[in-house]
Parts: sequence; C-alpha cells; structure tokens
Amino acid sequence: MAKRLELRFETGEGKIKVIGIDQPVENLDPLVVQTAMEQIIGQDMFEVEGIKQFTKIKDARYVTRTVDDIIAEA
Repeated sequence: MAKRLELRFETGEGKIKVIGIDQPVENLDPLVVQTAMEQIIGQDMFEVEGIKQFTKIKDARYVTRTVDDIIAEA
C-alpha cells in the first residue's frame, strides 16, 4: 500500500492546488503541518500568469492507495 501526504491549498482563483509528498512521516502533529503550510503561503513565490497558487489552507490529508495486479510483470 502506497501512502502519500497531500497538502491542499486554495489558489487566488479559488481552485484547489495540491503539494503531494510520497512516503511521508506518519502521524504528523496537525500544528506542525499547519505551520509548514502557512510558511509556504508566506513565501509568496508561486505565481502563474499573475495568479497566486497558494493563498489559503484548504486541508491536509494522508491518501492510501492499493494496487491489485491483474497481470504481473514476468
């Protein structure tokens, strides 16, 4: 099972922008994650065509994915 940490933000247009981290540390303190996300927003260095990409915290979550092979590599 593959686990991924998704940090989800709102853009200046109100759309969702995700930073995904593969193989994250598990059981992160929510305050630590929130502080890191606030620092990303505070850097104010991500902009595309004049639209800020990280303006507000939406949420953060772990996403787990299971892959079941039908035909495995020989």
